[in-house]
Parts: sequence; C-alpha cells; structure tokens
Amino acid sequence: MSIPDDFFVGWSGRLPRAHRPGVLRHLLFGAAVILGIGLLLGRAQDENGLAGGLPGGDVKLTGVLTAAPFPTLFVAPDATHPRGHVLLLAGEGKLGPPVPPEWDGRVITAEGAIIRRGDLDMIQVTSTSLQDTRLPPPVLQSLGRWRIEGEICDGKCQAGAMRPGRGIAHRACAILCLNGMVPPVFVTTGPIAGQDFLLLGDKDGGPGDGRWHALVGLRVRLEGEVQQRGDVLVFLADLARAEVVR
Repeated sequence: MSIPDDFFVGWSGRLPRAHRPGVLRHLLFGAAVILGIGLLLGRAQDENGLAGGLPGGDVKLTGVLTAAPFPTLFVAPDATHPRGHVLLLAGEGKLGPPVPPEWDGRVITAEGAIIRRGDLDMIQVTSTSLQDTRLPPPVLQSLGRWRIEGEICDGKCQAGAMRPGRGIAHRACAILCLNGMVPPVFVTTGPIAGQDFLLLGDKDGGPGDGRWHALVGLRVRLEGEVQQRGDVLVFLADLARAEVVR
C-alpha cells in the first residue's frame, strides 16, 4: 500500500514531499529573524574601546599633569589636536593612577596603554616619572553654568575597558572603580560643545569624596560650571542640586 505524498506519518522518519517547501520557507524566515535581532542588538551596543589601541600598543607620553578634580595629562598641540590633547589617567585594575598630587602642574612622562572610545582617551598608567622641564599648561576657559542630563560613569570602563560600561548592569563595577579614584565622567544625553562626555568634579573643583555613588548608573540632571580644558570639558557639578530623572 503506497502512502500519499501529502500524508504525514510520524513514525516514518520522513517529511511528505508536499510539505517540504513550506517547512523550508519557515526555517529560512526564522533564521533571518534571529540574524536580524542579533544585528540590531549589536548595533545598539557602544562601539568597542581600544585597550592599547594605538598602533604599537603601549604608549609613552610627556605632558603637564593637572591633579584636580582627577589626574589628567595635557600633551602639547599638534596637527591632530590644535588645542593640545588632554588624556584622563587611571591605574591598573580599579585604581587611580600612580601620580603624587604634589606633581600638579609639573611635566611628567606617563607610560601605559591607551583606552579609547569616541572622543574619550585614557592612559592606563603603569609608571610615571617627573621631568625637569617646563611646558605651558592647558588653556582653561569657562563656558558658563549648565544644567545637563546624563549618566555618571567611571571613565575607565566607559572608555572601553569593559562592556557594558554604563547603566544599572554596570553600577556595582562603576562604584568600585570610583572608590579606587578612577576618574568619573558624565556621559550626556546630547553633545555639549561637540562632546558626549565631561570629566566630573564637584562645585569646588575637587573629586567629590564619594558623593557620586548614589547616582551612578541612573539618569540624572546635574547643574554646575562647564570648563574647557584643552580639548576636554570639565563639569564642576553642584551635587546638592542633583536630580534623578524618572
């Protein structure tokens, strides 16, 4: 007795010939949907940061140290950075850089690896040395008082040392980094003077002494003075006026 081509028999181990095109179409459609979802999720993530991302990996840069609100290195202007280039400094792991605060305003050489995302550059410093030379410090210009929405992140993970580098999923890690004096950055919801992040300090120009922690990983509104330091913005926020945006 022959079985019709469109008759399904479960124990036969074969699919009826008439059903095969439909099943194949459904399989291809399902694979396309899964691939599309994967691509959309991938595009929604921040771009990769570069650890040691310059050609040749580790770098050795000489410039002027500014200690407050958190250590930065100002490298003299060149064709790529006509204002000069300011790089945030961090140490290895979840620690700030091995830079004595009394070196503020002095010329130092910092060795380590570049971590980069967008216009945020940081050196993960392995060693520093004081130089007996003088270089001009970065030009500091006040851009006035601003009220800005965004998220407080640790600069190292936001620069690309870890993914995700922001949001509630990263909150615990960010607090550990900020406890270790890794520089905090304020990632804005829209560009401020062409930049998407600002180095964060308190209204007096200091490091804030841990008062950021309750606000990390949340969308907040901060008010304070914005300063242009070389090619980086510094946001001196009044923490007493911080608001969580629901």
